[in-house]
This record gives sequence, C-alpha cells and structure tokens, in this order.
Amino acid sequence: MNWIISLFLGQGAMLLLVMASVRGNRVLCRDSLTDLQRNILKCCAAVGLTASLVLQATTSDFIILNTLEWMLLAGPEIMIATLLCSWREQRSRS
Repeated sequence: MNWIISLFLGQGAMLLLVMASVRGNRVLCRDSLTDLQRNILKCCAAVGLTASLVLQATTSDFIILNTLEWMLLAGPEIMIATLLCSWREQRSRS
C-alpha cells in the first residue's frame, strides 16, 4: 500500500516541478506565477519527492533495492508530467 502512496506523491511532485518550470508556468498557469511562487512550488515538490522516497525505502527490509526501484519509477513520472504539459500546450494552441 505504501508504494501506491509513494507513486502518487512522486507524480504530484513531478507535476509541481513542471508547473514551477518556465514552460509549465506559461502553459499550465498562463504565466501568472511570480518567481517567489515558483520557488515555493519547487520546495513543495522537493518535500513531496523526499516523502515519496522515504515511503518507498521503508516498504520492506531491502532499503537499497527499494531506493533503486524509486529511482526507476522517477523516469516514467517525469515522462507523464512532461506529456501532460505538452498535451495541454497543444490543446491550448488549437
């Protein structure tokens, strides 16, 4: 059960990171975030990723394997967040 929560925390943190980027701010927030708000989003994303890592690492006794699994799950999370941003950008252009 913890790995599902870890997955959702990681995905949410990746979406926050996308929103805090220059492109994500333009596409998802219509360029309405200030630099301070973007930095706050980045800090929240870092907390979410840390919580995701802690949950994933403590699911069983194999901490190293769980940490490697978390790192491997980060790749698809980044891809999903980037694809959502690209999809939203394409939709707003048409």
